Amino acid sequence: MVENTSMEPPKQPKFSLWAMALTLFIVLLNIGVYFYQLYYASPLESQENNLLLFGANVYQLSLTGDWWRYPISMVLHSGGFHLGLNSLALFVIGIECERTFGKFRMLAIYLISGIGSAFFSAYWQYQETINAAIRRASFNSLENMFQADNTIYITVSLGASGAIMGLAAASVIYLLKAINDQRLSPDYRQKLKRPLYNIIGMIALTLVNGLQSGIDNAAHIGGAIVGAIVSGAFVVAPHSTRLIRFISSLSITLIAVGLLIFMLQSFSSSQDEELNYERDFIYQEMTKELNHLKKWDLD
Repeated sequence: MVENTSMEPPKQPKFSLWAMALTLFIVLLNIGVYFYQLYYASPLESQENNLLLFGANVYQLSLTGDWWRYPISMVLHSGGFHLGLNSLALFVIGIECERTFGKFRMLAIYLISGIGSAFFSAYWQYQETINAAIRRASFNSLENMFQADNTIYITVSLGASGAIMGLAAASVIYLLKAINDQRLSPDYRQKLKRPLYNIIGMIALTLVNGLQSGIDNAAHIGGAIVGAIVSGAFVVAPHSTRLIRFISSLSITLIAVGLLIFMLQSFSSSQDEELNYERDFIYQEMTKELNHLKKWDLD
């Protein structure tokens, strides 16, 4: 699975840091943010509140105006194991994806998939909470359904896995097109089937593992869907010359970013009273803990 636009069998690439520069940068960025988050940006006793303070994706906040949580949550991780697993997956998928799509298009797929997956996760959690409340209040009227249970359920979502799933889906799209490209030799197309099956297997394992409690499978699904759509547009776009390829790639990226911004603006300013009540409650709890910390420091 290598270079790209002409769909010609690639030469065996030589090792080069530049060839993996974007992937390496993203991995190092995630590691740097994690250590900053761990040692310099965790003033509160509650890890959950520290993550909320730093920018984790929580639907009560993200859907009521904190749209900035979608991109910020991509670089946050809950622990060393979470970070290590995502870094390994990013190396495996990212290096090949960077070689296949190029740095600009890979970055576009990564960011759009990551932000899109975070939004998908927030909206999914919101709908799941509503459905759960309806089930709990099945004998009440819809107007009084929240009276059955006043508990506020908070699901903290963070990490790069949604963006990585977008890259994995992009790799699948590219390989499927290459395998069905009659301009390539049968032997070469046959060789591409192995990495295709490996990536599909990785996606399947990720989704199955995501069925466990505490794993945000909605972000995985959302990232894969967004990555497949954006990369599909890249793959079918005209690329007869470098200029045409650049113009088509830039156009697709701008359209995708525009649609993403429109979607976030449309769905991230909810006026739902219950949702805004929960938002205020969460921020009040964080403020109380911060004020307590300041008082303790002064003492």
